[in-house]
Amino acid sequence: MKKLLASTAALAMVATTLTGCGGNGEITAESGKTNLTVAVGGDFALPDPAIVDDSITANVLAQCYDGLYKLDKDGNVVANLATDLPEISEDGKVYTIKIKDGLTWSDGTPLTAEDFVWSWMRAMTTEGYYTNFMYNYIEGTTHMVKNEEGELVEMPYTDMEDLEKNMGVEAVDDTTIKITLKMSAPYFESMLANTVFYPVNKNEVGSDPSSSEWAQNASEEDPIVTNGAFEITGVNIKDAITLGKSDNYSDKDNVKLETIEFKVMSDIDSQTSAFQSGELDLATAVNVTQVNGDEQLQEHVYKIDPFVCNYYVLVNAGKENDGSTEGLKALKDPEIRQAISMAIGRTEARNAYGYGDDFSYNLYALIPSGIPDAEGNDFYETGGEIAKDDLEAAQKIMKSKGYSEDNMLELEYKYNNLSTHKAVAEAMQNALKSIYVDLKLTNEEKEAFFNDRDAGNFELARHAMTADYLDPMCYLSMYVGASTSGNTVDDATFEQMVNEANQLSGQERMDKMHEAEKYLVEQGYVIPLFGYTEPFLKVKNLTGITSSPEGHYDLTHAYFE
Repeated sequence: MKKLLASTAALAMVATTLTGCGGNGEITAESGKTNLTVAVGGDFALPDPAIVDDSITANVLAQCYDGLYKLDKDGNVVANLATDLPEISEDGKVYTIKIKDGLTWSDGTPLTAEDFVWSWMRAMTTEGYYTNFMYNYIEGTTHMVKNEEGELVEMPYTDMEDLEKNMGVEAVDDTTIKITLKMSAPYFESMLANTVFYPVNKNEVGSDPSSSEWAQNASEEDPIVTNGAFEITGVNIKDAITLGKSDNYSDKDNVKLETIEFKVMSDIDSQTSAFQSGELDLATAVNVTQVNGDEQLQEHVYKIDPFVCNYYVLVNAGKENDGSTEGLKALKDPEIRQAISMAIGRTEARNAYGYGDDFSYNLYALIPSGIPDAEGNDFYETGGEIAKDDLEAAQKIMKSKGYSEDNMLELEYKYNNLSTHKAVAEAMQNALKSIYVDLKLTNEEKEAFFNDRDAGNFELARHAMTADYLDPMCYLSMYVGASTSGNTVDDATFEQMVNEANQLSGQERMDKMHEAEKYLVEQGYVIPLFGYTEPFLKVKNLTGITSSPEGHYDLTHAYFE
């Protein structure tokens, strides 16, 4: 039987070789060491590719699984296990993909096209967040059902038998996959790089395809079978995930590391100190204010560049808003939502986050900088500032609604409990007092927070999103469809704009997406705050790390000089 945690011996082995300061003050590790220790800033989800929707766990999966495609450092789609980019039919709906011969799982058994097809059908049964990449695009993944009001609505299939009969994916032979889409989607090949399209081993999953329980059972003696450079040898989502090198990986001769330990260290000060003391080789959630003021630490910064990511406030203004509180009732009013956006205090919120001008910028649209349009220009820069800072206008709106210093509007803002998010929340709380908003702050554990946000159980909520694929639709599609998890917009006008964009191509399509984004922001459904990149700290002689704009980093070919 598999064990929940890695063995004590494995953890001890990972910790045997620590870093230290060189003669010139540099923090270095022992040359040629084969164990890598990485600190992350929050708990993990279970490492099941079908359900993962957070960047922390996605970056663990990136070391363990290989997909058909991946994004390079500039966001271009490149073949990984596929032999080339897909062959696409003239109408843009049928994708034919050839995969490499001789692929295997980490246990040495063959990996074929059928494994990918089964994994995708199985992913649909989990109802994971990113299955929307499947049911919004792939033919035969949805059906019409009556909701509680008796209305016919489109809902995804979640039963394996239904999916096997209807889902538009097929293993033509052992090395050929055919995917049939509902509509042409020029960015779909980029979506195929997402973790939800990774293959998972059928024997690992077991008899219940919808369950993710298998993804917590790992040990050195009985690791989770994967198809990438590393197997999973230990899982404790509150503490650590450990990985061990796969002996059956096709490029194993160029993988120098034997083990990787990802450790949860949610306190940024503790993580920064642990790096300085030599406990960590790579720290991914550090005190940036301290880094900016320390010349030695600045020499150890690793930055994903470009990095496409926003930080914003999601407003509950759709069907999930039942008007059961005074705050929810108020948020049904677009003018109040606009007033909040105008007075939110973007600069103060960004400064509170602590990243400074080197790693962040004020954001006045939903879609952050770094996504090219059809002509190669930055989509954000071309679209210009949609939101605006205008305290006087915001006060005027709120006064017209009857609010004053003696009659404050009480609203609740939810966020997951990291100190950086708390600092941003407090900055917004202070700024909104000036428009007679009493912002109550509620922090939750990460999993509980994400569940509440996805279910629409909030008034205002923290949100941040890296670009899962380099197209503006990555952000706009989050607020389309009644079955889309976390969609608290439910606006037919907006959805029509997005649907119209999907029928267009080239710059005309980009222009329509600008129109849709402008409507979304001006209606106050989302309140953009800032864009940023996440600076890491790494020991000086750790090299070979690569990354991509969606925030994934690849340690599979990293080594210590």
